[in-house]
Amino acid sequence: MAVYDNLNHTYDSGVSPSVIQYFERKAQENIQPQLIHLRDAQMRTLPLNNGRTVNFHRFVPLDAITTPLSEGVTPAGQTMTETAFTALLKSYGGHIEITNEMDLYMLDDMSKAAADQLNDQAALSLDTIARDFLNAGLNVQYVDGANNTTRATLLATDVLTSAEIKKAVRTLKRENIKPFPDGFYHAIVHPNVVYDLTTDSMWTDIAKYQDKAKIEMYELGTMYKVKFYESTNTKVFAAQTYIFGSTSSIVASANYDATTRELTYDASISVDSARDLTGRLVYVRYTDSGTHDTLMCVESVDATAKKIKFRWQPASSVTNNWTTAKTLTIVPTGGGVADVDVYSTLIYGQDAFGTVKLANNGNVSIDIYPPGGALDPHKQRGVIAWTVKGFCAVVLNDDAIVRIESGATA
Repeated sequence: MAVYDNLNHTYDSGVSPSVIQYFERKAQENIQPQLIHLRDAQMRTLPLNNGRTVNFHRFVPLDAITTPLSEGVTPAGQTMTETAFTALLKSYGGHIEITNEMDLYMLDDMSKAAADQLNDQAALSLDTIARDFLNAGLNVQYVDGANNTTRATLLATDVLTSAEIKKAVRTLKRENIKPFPDGFYHAIVHPNVVYDLTTDSMWTDIAKYQDKAKIEMYELGTMYKVKFYESTNTKVFAAQTYIFGSTSSIVASANYDATTRELTYDASISVDSARDLTGRLVYVRYTDSGTHDTLMCVESVDATAKKIKFRWQPASSVTNNWTTAKTLTIVPTGGGVADVDVYSTLIYGQDAFGTVKLANNGNVSIDIYPPGGALDPHKQRGVIAWTVKGFCAVVLNDDAIVRIESGATA
């Protein structure tokens, strides 16, 4: 890391303050645009010397006034009602070690390359944290909802269409969720879903925009008052082929004991496989006029007695169906039917979620440590690190986010 040698630096020997400032400025410039899941978040300033929490708020809309004013009488004033949210701030970071020989002999500037890689990692990390928060909402819409009431039944042919988008917009409008100032709700969509969505006759591509000067980064087009942004980091509920080993399911007998929470199965499972199954989330499935899945967690498996014990007891209406069903099947959780990946498309309006500002109070830092120090007496290793001192993502209004789950054309 000799390229940064500058003895004018006063706090990290051998690194100029201007170099640190340059890389921190580049980090903020490069990270923020890549945070597509936070592009419309309600922003808060990182609090200094004020604890590890940050506060967000959402105002409750005022009711309609239907009583006419009386002559000469001033009506009573109204009170604004606010819903407060408190989020816990956490720190995140990563680093790369660069040896003196790598820096000396490599043709490329490895320190700069490492800093660029760390910038991308920081952006991906924060966007992934936010993505998982936004996808934890309960306002979910399964494609072809008449036939799909859970993720586990979705097929690859259950692709996203304009009809599903229209249904999601209806859900938002019904809850009086405001669109953004551009007049649109916003959506984050995976490239595999884009492949299907853009073939719909209702799709308007950005190439057809009249004012192309206002096209934003990652923007693809519009449909039914929804503006779409593409991201490869969109949530994908990956298909899980196997419960353990090469076994994708266990066909169980109908002998369920509600007292012990044990289900007897008729497969042969080794002791090692039983250990592998323990602690997993699985679906207990039975079929009559349709497919019914109940999410359960395996507490233990007795490979000798062929019994599966669950950690909780489902409702009696569920266990009654289990005992009357001819067969029960234990299948893995994850994506849809038969190895199908399930894709999340988020459609949301204003004030749906919040986060803290990155370019604030030194929140994003890039630290460069040249070779040397007590643990590096031969000056062989330098370190470049990124740190976000405080970060959070919080859903402020679950009604303002619709998660559409769909398959996608292979």
